[in-house]
Amino acid sequence: MRARFKTRVEQIRQARRIHGGLVNLWAATVGVKLSRLPIPSRRLRERLYRRIYGSKYAALCEEELERPLAEFRSLNELFTRGVRAERRPVAQGEGLFVCPCDGMVQEVGHLRQGTLLTAKGVDYTLSSLLPGVDSQPFENGAYAVLFLSPADCHRVFSPSQAALEEIIHVPGRRLLVHPPFQRAEYPVFVLNERVIMRFQTPLRRYLLVLVAGWGVGHITHPWRGRRPKFSRRRITLRRFETPRNVASGEWVATFELGSTVILIAESHGDVASHIERDKQVHYGEPLFTFDASGVSVEAR
Repeated sequence: MRARFKTRVEQIRQARRIHGGLVNLWAATVGVKLSRLPIPSRRLRERLYRRIYGSKYAALCEEELERPLAEFRSLNELFTRGVRAERRPVAQGEGLFVCPCDGMVQEVGHLRQGTLLTAKGVDYTLSSLLPGVDSQPFENGAYAVLFLSPADCHRVFSPSQAALEEIIHVPGRRLLVHPPFQRAEYPVFVLNERVIMRFQTPLRRYLLVLVAGWGVGHITHPWRGRRPKFSRRRITLRRFETPRNVASGEWVATFELGSTVILIAESHGDVASHIERDKQVHYGEPLFTFDASGVSVEAR
């Protein structure tokens, strides 16, 4: 009980700090609550969006938007926007995994005996990060941690052609996932709410771990059907009776505000990484090339 209270206080402290005080935090909280309400005037929308993106957050590249800025009826529509397909070509290649989202590379590397996933000096065990998942197949796998800022496209895409077998919801907090706020005392990736998506390809299994941050109201999926009910108190597992086939680069989830995506993949041979820490990436770009034969693979 004391630990939960302490974490809750830290969550508020972090949010107050990033917003510059209680008044600004209150205004941001209200803004998140109202983000789904339609804004009636195209002119008002455009003025508001350009004020938010360009002062509070980085300016948007409007040439990439799937439709003109003023046509997004609410802030939430703009947060969850798509990008024109021609601006995000999906790389192709044997054994190639592509980036699952736009964002900044926080970490990339190999797991060591399944015990350490290091991000900003914080060590994570797979068992704590992946409750409800058999983590043994991933013990020596490859991983990438990608941070999505509020200005990034908030959609998440499959890094490879695969079958989606199950979705696991883990309840938790909403500590800030921004890298400067991460501390060993508060291991955000295991304290925060998250959704784990488990995929299978003919050669390897992989996971997408979607970690919610402050202000993230929902993590949703684009396919039609009733939205599964998740518990705020216990882990919820949804296993597909027939695995859902997805193509490389196919849209599989959406954050409502920025957050973090962690990709963890089995590795049966050499792995070449095409990304670097602290660099900006876009979904569809090359991420890893896997070589099951054990022969060294060079980045292309």
